Amino acid sequence: MSSQNDEYILVARIGKPVGLKGWAKVNSYTRPEDNLKEYKKFYLGKKKKIIQQEFAKKSGKTLILKFKDINSIEEIEMLKNTDLFISALDLPKLKKNEFYWKDLIGMEVISTKGDRFGKVIEMIEAGSRDVMRIKDKNNKKSILIPFEFGVFVEEVKNNQILVNWDRDD
Repeated sequence: MSSQNDEYILVARIGKPVGLKGWAKVNSYTRPEDNLKEYKKFYLGKKKKIIQQEFAKKSGKTLILKFKDINSIEEIEMLKNTDLFISALDLPKLKKNEFYWKDLIGMEVISTKGDRFGKVIEMIEAGSRDVMRIKDKNNKKSILIPFEFGVFVEEVKNNQILVNWDRDD
C-alpha cells in the first residue's frame, strides 16, 4: 500500500455477493483482517458515500459483511469491487513505538552514522515483519529496510526514521 489521502484510509474492497440477501465477501486490508469488523461506518469509492455495516462474520477463512439498507443480491452486486474507506479519525490510538503505515510514508530515513537514504515511498507486508521501500535520494534505485523497532529502527520523530543500517553501495 502506498501513499494515500490522510482524511480517509483504504481498509477493504467489496467482493462477490454471498446469498440473496445483500451479504458480500470482503477483502480486508486491516491486520489482523478481523479488525475490519470493529468499524461500523464506511465510505464507498471515490465519492465517499457513507454506508453502515449491519453484520459481519467469518465464513471459513472469508470475511463477509452485510450493509444496512442493502438487502438483495442485485444491490450488493452493484457494489462489487468498490473500495471501502474509514475516516482517519476512527483509527484506534496507538501505543508508544507503534505507527500507521500512512504516517511513515514520506518520512526521511537516516542511518545512525548520518547517511541519508531517502524517503519512504511504500510499506510492504513481508511475512513476519514490515519492510520500508525507500526511494534513494539520488533517484537511482529503491532501498528495502525492515521496519523492526529496536532492531533496525532506532527512533521515529520529526518526520525522520533513524535506522541501524549500512548502505551497500
